[in-house]
Amino acid sequence: MKKMLSLSLVFLLASYLVFAGLPAKEDFRETLNTHLEKEGLAPIAEGEIVVINLWATWCGPCIKEIPELNELVEKYEGKAVRFIALTKEDRSIFDRYVERKPDFSFLYEHSFNNLQALELIAAQDKKYQGRAIPLHAILDAEGKLVEVFVGASPENTAKIANFLAKNAK
Repeated sequence: MKKMLSLSLVFLLASYLVFAGLPAKEDFRETLNTHLEKEGLAPIAEGEIVVINLWATWCGPCIKEIPELNELVEKYEGKAVRFIALTKEDRSIFDRYVERKPDFSFLYEHSFNNLQALELIAAQDKKYQGRAIPLHAILDAEGKLVEVFVGASPENTAKIANFLAKNAK
């Protein structure tokens, strides 16, 4: 009995250390909304699916995948789906990039230099610990984080498309 109690305490302590500082899955939308609203973005509503992209103008793979991501935005226009792009860069860097590349278009809602939101999403990346971009995160209609993955590839865009095909209304 004593041994079982000791193991239970060790498990509880380990769980606390692993998850300390991270919002519970049920609170993820609420925590993210706090950071988005500080930057002037509308809060994520109940029932909305959210696709988040961490990116930068200097990231070649990020730029390369944007046309495919834009296709998803267009396909799900009018549905309960939001697409949000987060970058550490300032708005002025984005504006200069667009001036140099007038054909460039990224249809996601943008949040610039929103470090708290970026850190919240990056902390969910178990593979690279948030050190690699592009990083994608998907929240379901209940506001729970269901998937986080890194990389620009047709397979990753397909992951997003498949999730939306099954879940977007």
